[in-house]
Order: sequence, then structure tokens, then C-alpha cells
Amino acid sequence: MAAWQRCGRCRRVLGAEDFDDGATTCRACMTTPVKTAKAPRTTTVTRTRTAPRTPDPAPSGPRPALLGVAGSGDLEVRERRARRAAQDALAESHPEQFALLLRDARLAEGLRPLSVAPPPEVVDDPPPGS
Repeated sequence: MAAWQRCGRCRRVLGAEDFDDGATTCRACMTTPVKTAKAPRTTTVTRTRTAPRTPDPAPSGPRPALLGVAGSGDLEVRERRARRAAQDALAESHPEQFALLLRDARLAEGLRPLSVAPPPEVVDDPPPGS
């Protein structure tokens, strides 16, 4: 017989002297009482279900503008919002003031001003040499 043997019950590897002749279970497992599985509890659980709620209807009409909320949203959204605010104000103003309005709107959104040169002035002089 081998010097070592694995118990069929506790799965420990023990020396051959811990087993009876030809037994596959060690003496320690043979002398300890067998653990019995506990009977499942037979408690009654009652659950009540409520009727599913319907979500509140969304308010009709346009959503409120988020203008004036500095720092909300990512950088691209804030840049578009600043440009839209400047263009709305430009519709009521003159085109040459666009650069100033855009700069003010970007500052209101917490963005750095663009380094765009002011638009060139239109000159009605004819080119030289004509």
C-alpha cells in the first residue's frame, strides 16, 4: 500500500496509518458525526405590487436656454453656445461689431478670446495703375 492516501470524505492527503485497512475514509472522518443539511425555512413571504406609475408628461414648448450658465457642459458645447449668442446679438447689430460681440460672449462662457484680427475695412478707391 502507498504511504499516502487521500480521504474520500474530507479530501485531505494523510498517511496510510490514518486509515483502516482498505478504507477510503480516514479515522477522523469515521469518528466525527455526519453533518446533516439544515431543513429549509418554511416562512411565508407576501409581496404586494403597486400599479406602475405613469411618468409625468414632458412640458410642451421649447426648452429654456442655458445661456448665462458659465462652466456647464464640455468645451465644444460652450463654444457653440457662445457663438450662437453672439450671432443672435449680431442680427440686431452691425457686421463690423461681430468680433467684439463674439469676444464678449466667449468671456461670459468662461472661454479665452479668439485671436482673430478685426475684419478689414472696405475701401472704394480704385487699384493703382488702372
